[in-house]
Amino acid sequence: MRWRIAQWFAFEASHFYRLPHLSEAENEQLFGKAARHHGHNYRVCACLRLQPNPQSHFCPKELEQRLRERIDPQFDHRCLNLEHPYFRQHLPTTENIAVYLWDDLQAALPCELDEVEVYESDWLWASYRGERQLHSHGEEVPMVYLTRAYHFSASHRLYHPELSEDENRALFGKCSHPYGHGHDYRLEVTVRGEPDPITGMIISLGELDALVQREVLEPLDHRFLNEEVAEFQQIIPTTEHLVQFIYQRLSPHLSGRAHLYRVRLYETPRSYFEVISGE
Repeated sequence: MRWRIAQWFAFEASHFYRLPHLSEAENEQLFGKAARHHGHNYRVCACLRLQPNPQSHFCPKELEQRLRERIDPQFDHRCLNLEHPYFRQHLPTTENIAVYLWDDLQAALPCELDEVEVYESDWLWASYRGERQLHSHGEEVPMVYLTRAYHFSASHRLYHPELSEDENRALFGKCSHPYGHGHDYRLEVTVRGEPDPITGMIISLGELDALVQREVLEPLDHRFLNEEVAEFQQIIPTTEHLVQFIYQRLSPHLSGRAHLYRVRLYETPRSYFEVISGE
């Protein structure tokens, strides 16, 4: 048995994504609006591993103080590109920040890190778990997880045609009403890979957004799934089936530097369903 303890903290910082060998127009094309000087209210979750020990006393306040003393002078109210030595040489992408914080916090904490999550917003965050992969040329590179969130609205009816109305009502409850019902779905797509040594990104967000738009949002958003999506004319459009459908649509297109790791779909804020690669 072990404990896993999470400590949240926040800082406010600005940054920009620009490569010096590219023109302003080329940087804008590569990074989009992120090429402009902008900022975020970053939130960070440091997850720690602890072995239960009745002889020792864990003090959350002490942990929080250590984190603040380590992080605030480096990050809070700073322009990362101009004021942080590491990010003068490496673009301050969310992926690179997660890897840097993992390495930096190891020296400041009294126990082992399990994961560092860096939230740029509610719609984009990166996590690093200390995983490294050995390349054929002998160099070890970090393997980072990047999550991008989306939303779409759709309606569906849970109904099996071989059952009677009463049987469907007993099995699916209100979800079997004949005219269907709807949800504002929240979709989280997580990719795993090594940050590009030049751009600091696992995948271009523009590329990922375009893929999700084409493969998921266009066929599903503002649709009655039972009638307008061919797959769900054959199977019941439960959220379990829907998240599998999304995973199967995205997976073949994410097999290069970035691999599809997980698709998580919230039907409501209280419940989600997910497919994880290899599980």
